[in-house]
Amino acid sequence: MASDDGRLLLAAIVGFGGGLYSFVKGFREYRKYRLIADTPAMRIRGIPMGLVQVRGEARAEETLVSPVTHTSCYLFRVVVEEWHSDSDGGGEWKHVATDTQSVKFYLQDATGNVLIDAANAELDLPPNPVRKVHSSGRSGTASPSLPAQAAVASSGLPVTDEELLQYIEVARVRGFTRMVGRGIGFVSHAVNPSHDSQRQSLMNMMADPLGSGADGFRNYMMKAMLARRDPTGETTRLALEVWKHPQGTPEFDSALVRLAQAYGNTMAPATVGLNSPGVLELVRRHPEALTMAASLAAAAEPQADPEAEKARQTAEAFARDNMAAMMRRSGTAASGNFRLTEHCLLPGHTYDVMGTCAENPNPRDDHDRNIILRGTNESTFLISSRAGKDVQSWLLKRSLWMILGGAALAVVGLAILLGKLGLL
Repeated sequence: MASDDGRLLLAAIVGFGGGLYSFVKGFREYRKYRLIADTPAMRIRGIPMGLVQVRGEARAEETLVSPVTHTSCYLFRVVVEEWHSDSDGGGEWKHVATDTQSVKFYLQDATGNVLIDAANAELDLPPNPVRKVHSSGRSGTASPSLPAQAAVASSGLPVTDEELLQYIEVARVRGFTRMVGRGIGFVSHAVNPSHDSQRQSLMNMMADPLGSGADGFRNYMMKAMLARRDPTGETTRLALEVWKHPQGTPEFDSALVRLAQAYGNTMAPATVGLNSPGVLELVRRHPEALTMAASLAAAAEPQADPEAEKARQTAEAFARDNMAAMMRRSGTAASGNFRLTEHCLLPGHTYDVMGTCAENPNPRDDHDRNIILRGTNESTFLISSRAGKDVQSWLLKRSLWMILGGAALAVVGLAILLGKLGLL
C-alpha cells in the first residue's frame, strides 16, 4: 500500500510539472499561430528581408537517401524509440534519439525561387510507415561498402535490420555530439571572438559528425595543413583536376597519378617515385587514399570557374559519404527492440515555409540573392506540407490542446498532491 501511495505521489508531481510545461508551451504555440496568421503569404520574387511566408515546390540537385525507407529527399527526420518492459508484463516506448539531416534546396513558384536552409526548422511533414527492428544482443556486422549501399538505395530494396541497428547507434552518437555542441555554443560568448569561424566549424562538426556538418571542420583542418606544407596551392589545383572527370576513366586515373606525385613531393616523401600502376594499385588496396584526394579538393575555396566549382562539390560529397561509411563500418549495432518513425521532405512536392529571409552569402547569380532560414531575432521557422489555412488550423488546435490539456493535468496533479499532503 505504501508503495502504491509513493507511486501516486510521484505521478502527481510529474503530472503537475508536465501540465505547467504544456500550458506555457501552448501559449508559445498560440503566439506562433498568430504570427503566421498575421503574416500574409507572398510571391517569392517580391519577398523582403525579415519574416516571410512563401509556398512553392522543392527543387535541388543534391539529395539525401533516408536511412529507414531509402527515399531520395532533401531532409529526413527519424525518431528512434526503444521498448522498455516493466515488472507487470507491460511496458512503454521511450525516446532514444531524433536524427535530422538536410541539404539546402530551392522553393520555386511561378515568379522565381529562393534558397531554403532547413537546419533547425520545425517540421510538419507526414510520416512514412513505422519500421520496427529487434536485436537480442548480437554484435553488428560491417556495413556494406558505399557502392553497395548506393546500389541498394537506387534499386528500392528495403533496408535490412542490420543496417537499421547500426543506424540507431549512429543516431545516438549524433544526439550526444549535438548536446556537446550546444554546450560549446552556450559558453562560446566568453572566449576570443576572433576564433568564431573555427569555433562554429567545430560546433557544426559536433552537431553532425557523420554528415555535412563535419565538412567545414574537416576543410578547415585540411586548409591549415596545406597552408603550412603547400603554400603555392599546387596540390589543391591538381586535386580539383581529378574530380573534373568521372571515376574510372583514363583522365581520372591520370589526374590521380599527378596528384599523388605532387602530394608526395610536398607532404609525403615516402610516396615519391610511385609510377602510374603503383598509384592505382595503392588506391585499390586502400580506398581511403581516394577519400584523401577528395578531401584535398573539397578544402579549396569556392571556385569562380563553373567546371572547377562542380568538381569541388563532387569531391566534397564523395569525402563526406566515404567518411561516414568508414565510421559506420567501425561501429557496432544497437541491441534491443526499437521503433523508427521517419519523415521526409521530397523533391517536387509543395511546401509552406515561414522563416526569416536574409542575404544569401553564396549566390549562384543575380536571382539567387536571398535565403530563408531560422532568424536570430525571430526564431519562428516552420516547414509544412499543409496549405496555408490548414497550417494555421493545425497550429491553433495544437496550441489550444496544450493550453487546456496542460491546465487540466496541472490542476489534477496539484489536487492529488495537496490531498496526499493533507492540505486539501
